[in-house]
Amino acid sequence: MPHSPPCFSRLGLSEDADARAVRRAYARELKQIDQERDAAGFQRLREAYDMALAWCAQAAEPRMPAQAGSAMHPLPPDLERGDPQHLCDLAIAQFGAALPRLTQAHLAGDDASWRRELQRILDDEAMVNVCARSLFEEVMTHLLAAGWKPGHETLLPVAASLFGWAGDRSRLLRFGEAGVLVDHAVAELALFNAQGHPALARRRRVLARLREPARPGIDQLMQDMPWLDQMLERFPNMVALVVSLDAVDDWRAMAVRAPLQPARGHG
Repeated sequence: MPHSPPCFSRLGLSEDADARAVRRAYARELKQIDQERDAAGFQRLREAYDMALAWCAQAAEPRMPAQAGSAMHPLPPDLERGDPQHLCDLAIAQFGAALPRLTQAHLAGDDASWRRELQRILDDEAMVNVCARSLFEEVMTHLLAAGWKPGHETLLPVAASLFGWAGDRSRLLRFGEAGVLVDHAVAELALFNAQGHPALARRRRVLARLREPARPGIDQLMQDMPWLDQMLERFPNMVALVVSLDAVDDWRAMAVRAPLQPARGHG
């Protein structure tokens, strides 16, 4: 099934709709919103409308004229038309090619390296297309919402910064349940980072141990479990995105089997 851009889905249209259909759909949907009581809903509708019109304008642009020698090396049709899905796919391919390097142990937590790579992709000429950029943002949202993979603990704050998720809470809500989950995680991440240094450093160490392949010894586990339980209570959505929940379940099972003993050391 072809991918339906979120701007068209919000308007109840297929992606082959023209500008006239977009305007009609916007007028229809606008009647269903109380702009005074639902300012956020109106803003999301307006963004979908503007984005759908931009998509239509892009699709209506005439093809680039043929150049000498182009018969030997024609442009791919989708790229020639500036097809947003194709441009998004190119960005996804760039991101996928960079992942093996970014997820190496010495770079997995390196915000600067992840930021440079994502910024390079967003600065690419393909991302000038506003619909392609939105599709790529949606892919990043679903990637995070699908659960932790190595490096996601860094991807979450970097993506939140580059896409402006923290400053505009309505952006993520365009992407359905995945967007809601990531939106909650971004809000919790801000609260998490606002903690005092000793507590913040300790919680980060606990999360780092959860991402390690080896499980902690019993003494370390019993020291860490109260901190983990507290984080799961206060930051459940963020934790679900930055560590493996299978590892959390393993720790719980180990704690249940562990003999009662006083905690020792400082971790």
